[in-house]
Amino acid sequence: MTQQIQPSLTQVTAQQLQAVMAGIMAVWVGAFVLSQVIKVFKGEVIEKPPLLG
Repeated sequence: MTQQIQPSLTQVTAQQLQAVMAGIMAVWVGAFVLSQVIKVFKGEVIEKPPLLG
């Protein structure tokens, strides 16, 4: 029984970790875009994101 439960727990943990990482990335990108939008409204020079640069 223990051997069957172990892989499923590992799989669930991996999926949760992936979901958390995706959430962190989404928040980071959202914050970056929001900061750029605020800079545009203020009339400042915007930075290019590292991914598109």
